[in-house]
Amino acid sequence: MDRSPRIPLDSLVFGFGPMLPLVAAAIGAWTLPGGWPVLAIQLAIVWAALILSFIGGVRRGFGFATPRASTAVEIAAAVAYVTIAGLALIVSRAAIALALLAAGYALAALLDRRAALAGDAPAHFARLRPPQLLLGCAGLAGCWAWLMSG
Repeated sequence: MDRSPRIPLDSLVFGFGPMLPLVAAAIGAWTLPGGWPVLAIQLAIVWAALILSFIGGVRRGFGFATPRASTAVEIAAAVAYVTIAGLALIVSRAAIALALLAAGYALAALLDRRAALAGDAPAHFARLRPPQLLLGCAGLAGCWAWLMSG
């Protein structure tokens, strides 16, 4: 296993790339005319939930490849990400879905960094996950702020 904290190019691309639609959705919510902002927010919720579920799968997959990363805590983290994503897809209010997803992203930023420092996730996650997922949180927060603005 690579213990280098250097973030590989593919992790930069596939880490930050999926956050860009969330930022675009927030910008769209604030700038698009008519009913487009609502569609942008709905798409942001679906996209954010898919990505959070994927992140849960990455955590669990790492545990399959690295037995010491298959502790109850690591499994619970992966399950929590997927559970939060699923809840966000079934709640009836978009504001609640966005808040759940932002909390899930912040939780993943914290727990994945902690796991990386402990050797229970790829080492570069310690440097990648906080800015990556906080960028996603910013997009979700922008969508939430548009909803709350009236």
